Amino acid sequence: MANQHVRYVLLAEFDIDKGASLKYQYPNETGTDEHVLSELMLPDGAHLRAEDWTIFCLNQTIPDLDNEQETKDEEKPLLYVLNLVRTKHDATARRGAHVKAMAICTRHQFLHIYKPVLLLAMEKYFEKPSPEVLESLYKAVNSMDLSRMPKFSWHERQILRTSDDKTMFEEMFADDPDKAMSPISATGSEVRWDEDDDETSRLRRGTFIDLASGREVLPTLGKDRRFFETKIEYEGIKLPIRVPLTVNDEEVGDFSLITLIRTFSPPASQPGSPNPHHPHLDSPGAYTHPIMLLLNALLTQKRIIFLGYGHPSGEVANYVLAACALGSGCGTVLRGFTERAFPYTNLTSVDDLLKCPGFIAGVTNPTYEEHTGWWDVLCNIDTGKITVSKDIELTCPGISNGYSYSPGDADGQPFTSLSIGRSSTVNTLSSSLSKVDDKNKDRDMDAEFMNDVMNAVQGHYGEAHIRAKFQDYMGRFVRLAALYEEEVYHQTKIAWSQDNDPTGLLGKGFVFPDGVSKQKELAAYASRIEGWRQTISYRYYQKGFASWKQSSSLQDLDVYRQISKLKTLKNIPENEVVAILEALLSSIGTDKAMIEVSSCYKRKLTAVI
Repeated sequence: MANQHVRYVLLAEFDIDKGASLKYQYPNETGTDEHVLSELMLPDGAHLRAEDWTIFCLNQTIPDLDNEQETKDEEKPLLYVLNLVRTKHDATARRGAHVKAMAICTRHQFLHIYKPVLLLAMEKYFEKPSPEVLESLYKAVNSMDLSRMPKFSWHERQILRTSDDKTMFEEMFADDPDKAMSPISATGSEVRWDEDDDETSRLRRGTFIDLASGREVLPTLGKDRRFFETKIEYEGIKLPIRVPLTVNDEEVGDFSLITLIRTFSPPASQPGSPNPHHPHLDSPGAYTHPIMLLLNALLTQKRIIFLGYGHPSGEVANYVLAACALGSGCGTVLRGFTERAFPYTNLTSVDDLLKCPGFIAGVTNPTYEEHTGWWDVLCNIDTGKITVSKDIELTCPGISNGYSYSPGDADGQPFTSLSIGRSSTVNTLSSSLSKVDDKNKDRDMDAEFMNDVMNAVQGHYGEAHIRAKFQDYMGRFVRLAALYEEEVYHQTKIAWSQDNDPTGLLGKGFVFPDGVSKQKELAAYASRIEGWRQTISYRYYQKGFASWKQSSSLQDLDVYRQISKLKTLKNIPENEVVAILEALLSSIGTDKAMIEVSSCYKRKLTAVI
């Protein structure tokens, strides 16, 4: 089938004699153990609810960091599974009810668009249980027409998702299928622009109406172009489908980052959990906000469990997916989280789970909480508390090798460092901090950031706005990590060079208001950066940065730095401002370059509003 949006359709039932059993796999077997599949499709406590949605993944593999040639198994790609569990009470049934689950397996991150058709198919199956229902569903979803759906570049997506203009890039929605962009890539790989002046390039240059002829080139103005509208026809019913076009890598499903933040944020009267927890997890101040502790755990590849005892498995899964977006900067900075995600899992799969480094898993069985050796960080959805395991490995890469970043202050004296021993108390910490006068105390950048985030959440800012803040935070983190590597190891593969700078005024690297701020931030993030440097996401970032820079049309200009200087620094010399503006002007010679610059500006603007 040419448009294979869905790879498999599955059907599982609960049998009072056999337990959970997988009854059908269409069009063929997935290759995953049937018992494992049936247990995932019929989660714990599903029979207590009339309906439950579950998300899990298939064909997950442990990344080989020593293999420089990154290979993708096209025969067994990573699949996202949307699973519907339905319980129908029936007095004639042996247990008084029939419990069935139907699932679709797809490579699409926007798997939530299939919910309406899955509901209809499940109802159809209850009326007439047969494999023909699965066949009909499979054919219906794969007949969905995405041939005219544009494929935005990375930069275009960032502009569109931060823009108030819903008709942005209207010209890419051509009615002529020969002029439309290719449908979404099944591999999720980035589409790059060629410099050739082909029809696609000309389509990108603007939307217009020919006033002389009165011909309207694009007759569908006014639609929300953040979505592509199509339909699925199932059993004679036409279901309207809106495919989101601004989804980044690592954003799977319709999770809510705001819900994650609200659930695990303490009351305003409580600043967070007293330090220390672990050198990779602590913020620089006396307390660590739970969301920052979770973010640090994601960054440094800790084993994370979301426990939702008594909660629907679909709710638990959404917390896991939100965490993947949180750690990756909403898919714009880092990657490698969703491939280690287990949105829903159970005790049947615990052995496979523990083989995966730095997993992010959702469970409903409270047994996991008792086994502290299975996880490093546990997030209890019911209580809203995040717990660091007493069995967490305390060795810290870099620090354990005898290295510690101890920069000097303005007078050349080392800053007071925080004890990271688990036996330390808050009183000891407070005493240590009291030796430093108020002027030279470390700023708690994490606390300031979370205050900004919480103000935005309480001010009812939207999901896109909150995601933009974490995107900017992660962007700052990786740039700070690049500077850290240059300062400590005198080399880095993740820094933007500024080779073409005849004036010597543009500079390179992170922007700080002054030298003291630079040293304090490096000291505050040193342990976390060292932890991140040992992770899968760091290795991916190294490879991705080289590829991204090579494909950029602005290889000789670090646009992010120049915009940051204009927005952050005060009293910039006039000649430096002129040099920045001239560099921007000389670099923007193509439409592609303009899009890249606009993308960076829009992201910076949205994050600071």
